Amino acid sequence: MNGSHQLRRKQFYQNLNAGEAVVLFAGAAPRKTADASYPFFTNRNFYYLTGILQIDSIFFAINQGGRVEETLFIHDKNPMAERWHGYRISHQEAIEASGIKNISEIKKFDEFLKDILEARSISSLWYDFDKFDEGRKDAPQNKHSESLLSAYSWLNCKNAYPLICEARTIKDAGEIAEIRNALGVTRDGIHAMMKAVKSGMYEYQLEGVFNKVLADAGVREPAFANIVSSGRNNFFIHYEEPMGIINDGDLILTDVGARKNQYVSDISRAFPVNGKFTPEQKEIYSIALKVNKELMSLLVPGEISFEQIEAYARRRISEELVAAGHLGKDEDVSKYYWHKGTHHIGLDVHDVGPHGNPIAPGMVFTIDVGIYMEDKNIGFRIEDNVFITETGYEHLSADIVREIDDIEAMMCS
Repeated sequence: MNGSHQLRRKQFYQNLNAGEAVVLFAGAAPRKTADASYPFFTNRNFYYLTGILQIDSIFFAINQGGRVEETLFIHDKNPMAERWHGYRISHQEAIEASGIKNISEIKKFDEFLKDILEARSISSLWYDFDKFDEGRKDAPQNKHSESLLSAYSWLNCKNAYPLICEARTIKDAGEIAEIRNALGVTRDGIHAMMKAVKSGMYEYQLEGVFNKVLADAGVREPAFANIVSSGRNNFFIHYEEPMGIINDGDLILTDVGARKNQYVSDISRAFPVNGKFTPEQKEIYSIALKVNKELMSLLVPGEISFEQIEAYARRRISEELVAAGHLGKDEDVSKYYWHKGTHHIGLDVHDVGPHGNPIAPGMVFTIDVGIYMEDKNIGFRIEDNVFITETGYEHLSADIVREIDDIEAMMCS
């Protein structure tokens, strides 16, 4: 994606006036305990603009009279450090991955920036002030900007986060291809679980089936913490400790996804442990699937927003549950409809992007309809991924079975 990263930077530079610069941080691995750290995960906006996954890396660009100069700072090659902590990319590999010609060593960054500031070569410095890092002293952009402002009070700090997030909302062809790849692995994992499930298993054993499919496809970790639950555990929406025993007659809920080359999928499916839906399970499931399909039919670019999709979903689920005798005419549908069902996906599973604006070509998001009836021990969601085209939508997850007959046939096979 070298060319894509270069194009994204070029688009961002349209906002970078002469005498302004931008600095972005790849981030570090947070400490876990003692001398152990959590696995490193590259800042998504940093990767989006650079294509670099190396820990601690820093990107800097400055507009010098209309000409933008880029520099990428990475760890230097060090055989002893690599012996203990793993491979470090070379300068040439960094150039090839990012398209950035000027590569330097991280230890030189502070002096490099100091020279620029002392010469008053810039008046404003853009940072990626992520809204989720607000108030966090350890966030690199917060820590760095606070330090600079204490020494250079005249410096103006600007926020690149909204601009990068806006760009990330619209996916290019390469991004769509990677999401398709992630969906293919996710499909195989879900289908494998449908075929493998049996009464008496533990939920974590069923989760293991999904994880093996990912591993066989070269995917070392899922897109997010797997949700594989059964029976009454389906009523914990974010259920990340699958320790329960799977019982005959229960529904399985899987909310899972693969991360392939940094891009993710997010799919939810429900299926009966014994391979056959009960009449009541069929009735409730059919309502959710019907509304899911209706929501997709509304997807015309420029004509509907996430909020309007959500309002439609609430109204239709309420109408269907009332008609089926499961909800009183004056009862709030929130009794059984617990969460919204539309969010962007991309580099993050809950990807950045606006919710109030009309949908636009290039967006990829979820259509998710969940119904949770604790009194009947029926709780599940049907979540799909869609891509908005110039005239409508493409159902990206259409080949992950969801029709009742197809699910039962697959499980019996």
